[in-house]
Amino acid sequence: MLSRPSHERPLLILVAVLAGGLLPAQFATNGALATAFQSVTLTGATSYLVGSVLLVGLLAARRWQPTWEAARRAPAWSWLGGVVGSAYVVGSVVLTRELGAALATTLVIAAQIITAILLDHFGVLGLPQRRLNRARLLATGLALAALALRLWGLR
Repeated sequence: MLSRPSHERPLLILVAVLAGGLLPAQFATNGALATAFQSVTLTGATSYLVGSVLLVGLLAARRWQPTWEAARRAPAWSWLGGVVGSAYVVGSVVLTRELGAALATTLVIAAQIITAILLDHFGVLGLPQRRLNRARLLATGLALAALALRLWGLR
């Protein structure tokens, strides 16, 4: 695991917030594309194709230098990110169409929080183990309370 100096933490938090802010925008843009294409699968493929072109461009610009030897030693399960991501994109398109961007995003975020807490607690998929404690449990409870308010609160 890479360890970052503590002065970089605020920057990392800002990057996480900005990346998280892109989630509803991704849902909306993919939803619009799915409406135009009339195909959730083609939308997912196009989303990944456009993203791949961008990433290949970054590699060509030598912005980041890959370590190909290390990639060969990666665990077999680590190559499944694209499969998971494809399911996520297709699922987000369907959810956004049926539930709207706000509810779809709320549900996805709640599921991400619960899954992340479990992955950290058990230290699976190559993550360092970070045990569930009162603060993490309270934060998860508050996130679920927000979801409950969204689902059953003021309509």
